[in-house]
Amino acid sequence: MEGQIKAGLASKLGLKSKDVVNNARLVEDLGLDSLDTFDLLFDLEKEYGVEIPSVDALGFVTVGDVVAYVQKRIGATPAEGAA
Repeated sequence: MEGQIKAGLASKLGLKSKDVVNNARLVEDLGLDSLDTFDLLFDLEKEYGVEIPSVDALGFVTVGDVVAYVQKRIGATPAEGAA
């Protein structure tokens, strides 16, 4: 799952996969804007069958925050979610 989320972000933002690491900041390092954030939430909700309230998304600072949130919502452990 972690690999899928990172690959999706890289593809959406036109980045190399190696640049999308857990400690990369979504806005400052990867250039995520408000439209990208909306698209990301939509994609994650569709892919993993979870609802992500906008207020929760405001807490996403890094790629790792997104991965941990989705893992928690679907009940996956980091080892299960690693791809």
